[in-house]
Amino acid sequence: MDKFDRNLELSDGLETEYLRLLYYDFNKYYNDIYKSYEYKRLCTIINGEKKVRVNGSEDIIYNSNQYLILPPHSSIEMEINKPTKALVLEISDKLVDDVIKNIDYNIDLSTNKPLDYLLQNKTKPLHDPIKKIIDLASTKQHKKEFLIDLYAQEIMFNLITDTETNKIITENFNNPINLSTKIMKEKFKEKLTISDIASEFNMSVANFSSKFKKIMNMSPNDYLTNIKLQEAKKLLRTKNVTEVAYELGYENISHFILLFKRKFGLTPKQYMIKNLSH
Repeated sequence: MDKFDRNLELSDGLETEYLRLLYYDFNKYYNDIYKSYEYKRLCTIINGEKKVRVNGSEDIIYNSNQYLILPPHSSIEMEINKPTKALVLEISDKLVDDVIKNIDYNIDLSTNKPLDYLLQNKTKPLHDPIKKIIDLASTKQHKKEFLIDLYAQEIMFNLITDTETNKIITENFNNPINLSTKIMKEKFKEKLTISDIASEFNMSVANFSSKFKKIMNMSPNDYLTNIKLQEAKKLLRTKNVTEVAYELGYENISHFILLFKRKFGLTPKQYMIKNLSH
């Protein structure tokens, strides 16, 4: 691994409904800085160890007996001094939401204090499902994404119901920007405007857009477009380009094709031929 960046992270990753799995294999000394973007991260070591500094913290060294939880938009200085294999689980808000709803767990948001990170020892209730995810990720088992998400729910149940870890997992749960991303993910097929979302939180469009971009590193329009384009890839499995464009609210088919190509480097038709014909 010569350069640690977002494109490289995602190139060998696996995405499910609840998680993004990012696998790293460092076979020599490595030193770099990376960010955790919009997702919380559960960082685990398969073998070896990492030395990191989170948002300017003191050195943290952890190994396969521990795990590290990072909030979104953290800056991490990483140093690898021995051969190390690691698996990072990027945790979607949907996973947190669904588990909280299903276990009817009440969060006392007023007591939550922002945490830069949380380093914990692995207990058996966490070690077992993490190991099962690691084992599954490298197989060609049918519907493995579904099985991985079952283990993800088990992990999240343990994190939420633990006194220490629930503080960082549920941090900013009711933050307007966090809630606005949920609205976009739930209603992106509707005629949703940034003005509608800003009004939901009694904010001007300018103020909302400024705060959104500061936290998410992109404009709300770009974020909403990315959600639609990711959904487009799924819809193209069963529908033609025109049907997908209309379903996602793009009346101008050419504009949809341009956005898709700009995002993925292929037109929707080329994507279908390359990825869905076999």
